[in-house]
Amino acid sequence: MKKNLILKILFYIIIYSFLGFLIETIYAIFTKWTLESRKSFVYGPFCIIYGIAAVILIFSLKKYKSKNIKLFVYGMILGCSIEYFSSLIGEIFLHAIWWDYSNDFLNINGRTCLYYAILWGILSVLLINWVNPFINYLYYKLIKCRYFNILIKSTSVFLLFDIFITCVALNNFLNNVSMEYKINIKGINGNNNEIISKYFPNEKMIKIYPNIIVTDNNRKTTYLESVFGDVKNYYYKFGKNK
Repeated sequence: MKKNLILKILFYIIIYSFLGFLIETIYAIFTKWTLESRKSFVYGPFCIIYGIAAVILIFSLKKYKSKNIKLFVYGMILGCSIEYFSSLIGEIFLHAIWWDYSNDFLNINGRTCLYYAILWGILSVLLINWVNPFINYLYYKLIKCRYFNILIKSTSVFLLFDIFITCVALNNFLNNVSMEYKINIKGINGNNNEIISKYFPNEKMIKIYPNIIVTDNNRKTTYLESVFGDVKNYYYKFGKNK
């Protein structure tokens, strides 16, 4: 039972991280008319915050299935908390910020805000009542397949590898930016590695993380896309202003 639970959690993380990547990509297309990278890691189409959030929401809120008001309210609170602490952890350990809601109504330190809290509430209702029952159905169908366990475990190992490589590449990227553009980035000392820079040059990293933000010791924020000028940080821009 314990092994099956771990396998299901890994399945949830993989599936919902991928679905989160799709949601973020589509959201960027409709709000910015831009096809850009919305993934968490340097490899693979995964947005890990959705995978982790889905696991927390599912196991915390499944007892409120069909109780839409409670699902919405608790989903708002949990979603905001996950978003806030994900941003905080990213800033402390990776020295970067991926979103900033400082200009949005009723925001908390720019890490979360009322608008996205409402979206988390809506997503929670959809997740518990409709999406996850289907994902569960899919899981119990696939678990009967001979190579399902191997596939999930292999993908999980790949994600761990992806996390490690991402941390190394991102740290090196921020060190490069700090040295080349004389930006004082909080937590970065300006030591880079030429081999890592060869495989993950600045142009590649800003394309992977087009919305990345850094702060200095005085909490002054800098959007790195503004530093690179004419470097294209997207895959495709729709409309006339390409």
